[in-house]
Amino acid sequence: MSNRPREKQFSFYSIQSVLGRGNYQLSIINYQLLKLYLWKLISLIQNGLSAEPEIAKIVGDDRVIGGVCNLASNKVIFGYIHHIDYGLIRIGRYARNYQFAEITNKMREIYQDFESAGVPVNLTEYLLLERWKKLVWNIPYNSLSVILDARTDEIMGDANTRNLVTEIMQEVLEGAKSCQCQIPDSYIQKMLDHTNKLRPYLTSMKIDYERRRPLEIEGIIGNPLRIASEAGVKLPKIGMLYQQLKFLDARNRQNFSS
Repeated sequence: MSNRPREKQFSFYSIQSVLGRGNYQLSIINYQLLKLYLWKLISLIQNGLSAEPEIAKIVGDDRVIGGVCNLASNKVIFGYIHHIDYGLIRIGRYARNYQFAEITNKMREIYQDFESAGVPVNLTEYLLLERWKKLVWNIPYNSLSVILDARTDEIMGDANTRNLVTEIMQEVLEGAKSCQCQIPDSYIQKMLDHTNKLRPYLTSMKIDYERRRPLEIEGIIGNPLRIASEAGVKLPKIGMLYQQLKFLDARNRQNFSS
């Protein structure tokens, strides 16, 4: 997770990690999983919602764990990650429809693997809640970084965009409630404070956009939007972000291929 060398390395005798980037890569992940099917567990560490159910269709619910990274990092080249700030990983076992799943001894072994490599980890019984909490940050900053062509410090440095971030975060909390995930209002201020302290940062979606890669629109924005809509909850600002990003992504890649 860092560009600094570690004295200890992951043993990974009990787990195989698959780090994906959005639903558009599920076909690639599926191929990886077919090769890794004999591993005891598959961990999916990425942003967004609804990837675990797709993986579970291949390997079974009891072999899937999910995780979110509360850190700022950028992929420089294949196999090299530049760690910019923060560093906590939260992982939990997947249960069908994101039900509560108790922390098992195997999860504690995974925890020890990360800790021995110097990576702080929290274990959770409620993976869905952790995914929604991560979306409180991901949805506004990833989206606005592309739409406004801005770093996180530039977004936070203007009163208008800072207020917009707050309003979008409030909608994410409403989306979480539609899944019976209660995130306190104070969590919004916590995320704003963390971002104020964060070193100037280009989000992963912004970097993908600049490199004309497909954006993580569905996993980060589309899936949460649809889940809330199915529960009768409207998220108009997030819906607008979704429409803008779909247009920008299509035009960006069309210009690249033409």
